[in-house]
Amino acid sequence: MKPILVISCALAVACVAFVTVRASAQSPAIIVNPQFVTFGMVGLGAGQTARLNAFALPMGGPIIAGASCQVTFDFYDATSKSLKTGTVPVAPGTAVHYDLQRTDIDAATDLREIRGTVSNGLVALPATATPAATSCSILPTLEIIDSSGQTTVVLEQTRTLPLVEPL
Repeated sequence: MKPILVISCALAVACVAFVTVRASAQSPAIIVNPQFVTFGMVGLGAGQTARLNAFALPMGGPIIAGASCQVTFDFYDATSKSLKTGTVPVAPGTAVHYDLQRTDIDAATDLREIRGTVSNGLVALPATATPAATSCSILPTLEIIDSSGQTTVVLEQTRTLPLVEPL
């Protein structure tokens, strides 16, 4: 009976030690409060640029030192083929943008239908950060800019969709 108890205790200690070492080896980044916004289709013609903008609303709750919001911008064509994607950090209370020029798609001069998506998550660097203490919310827009630099179309957030993780 004593050998089984000794072996069981030794295994328990080894498991605790393994879990402690494994937990400290993991990346401390936490993604919190994901948001996904998609815009409707818009036409992009010769000489035009599509711009996705994201304004990071000031964070609620305690501000965690070293925390930043990561915004991912995506452009798709009418068949949902990815045209361009990028991820940019944004500090609370500031804005970032991501551009798709008509020439980035192809050299043709005809009108191409595109749509944009914006998604985000708070990346908190401190390992002590908790999801309940942080938030990262963005206010996105999509605009079409002509060759003279004038904005011709602005789409505001029409609907926020929950971010669905694939199985």
